[in-house]
Amino acid sequence: MQSRQSLCFKMLCFFLFTPLLLAACKAGVIVAEPLSPLDGIEKVLIVPFKDVSAVYGKENNARCPVCGKVFLTGTIQEGSDIMLTRQLISFIKSNTDINIIYPNQAQMQSDDFKGGNESRAHEVNKLIESGRLLGADAVMIGHLYRFSERIGTTYSVVSPASVAFDLHLIGVSSGRVLWAGHVDETQRSLSENLFEIGSFIKRKGEWVSADDLATSGLDDLLIKLFKK
Repeated sequence: MQSRQSLCFKMLCFFLFTPLLLAACKAGVIVAEPLSPLDGIEKVLIVPFKDVSAVYGKENNARCPVCGKVFLTGTIQEGSDIMLTRQLISFIKSNTDINIIYPNQAQMQSDDFKGGNESRAHEVNKLIESGRLLGADAVMIGHLYRFSERIGTTYSVVSPASVAFDLHLIGVSSGRVLWAGHVDETQRSLSENLFEIGSFIKRKGEWVSADDLATSGLDDLLIKLFKK
């Protein structure tokens, strides 16, 4: 009888004190903060956005030569690559202390990425080497797959704006992709997708231009990267 009481007492102690012991042990655990992709990055070579649809044509699946993600190509509005590149540079200048190496400093050729998949991968390696020679810590590379302007007005459209592009931050010393982001969106009405109510309110219920759709998406990507 006494041993049975003793056993019950030990079991009671176990259930009472084990959670406290576990909590005490857990409190002593130090969890390392995840490393930022920007650690050690002070100087970045900005590569102009490249029109990938020029290689694949319209309405085709195009694979990113850096990360392998597949996008549907489409019409590319003239000058949209320049606009996105300027927006990228403007954001970095206004919101970070990173030193920028501008595209003209790297003497980049306008016919980059005009060969096959293997050729484009080779061009990426050449851009990384250009960054190394210019003293950059990383290279930022973007590809443009679709930049179609809306057909219609802010309140009624025949065809909405549609954009698709990606952006990669590649370490020069390692050649590894430190960060990647992408935008792939065709604006839809609220009735087509209730889950986009946040975007609907943000855009005041209007049909936006391709420029607005792209710059908003690019800013969202850069905020996630630079303001963690």
